[in-house]
Amino acid sequence: MKRIPAKYGWESIIFISIFAFMIYSAIIDGEIPAIMISIAALAFLVYVLSSIQYFIDYHFLIIKNSFFQTTKININNIKKIEKTWNLISSPAPSLAGRIEIYWNNQSIVISPKNYEDFKKEMLKINPNIVFKE
Repeated sequence: MKRIPAKYGWESIIFISIFAFMIYSAIIDGEIPAIMISIAALAFLVYVLSSIQYFIDYHFLIIKNSFFQTTKININNIKKIEKTWNLISSPAPSLAGRIEIYWNNQSIVISPKNYEDFKKEMLKINPNIVFKE
């Protein structure tokens, strides 16, 4: 099984910074419930973002989206992969570098860290995939 690293964007850092500031403010104000809620929200956000993972296992692309779901796509069924700025909620922890994968009348948006490496790996398995920049 080959791991494909996910790309994390500046927006992830901004969200984490907002929660860190909320924790700091709650500590300064001595608001124990606010501290606990902010820490729990920050921990959940970090868990969700850090648990998004992509793998290639033989002829399958496996997309793990924390505890929400795992998507398993037969790479031989993929027809097209194109770069997108689609803001749809997806297992893509970055707004920049998103790609949409189309197979069997379905699609999913992900953000691999190195697009060219991802493209090479996919084409090794299915040279018929159409890549649109």
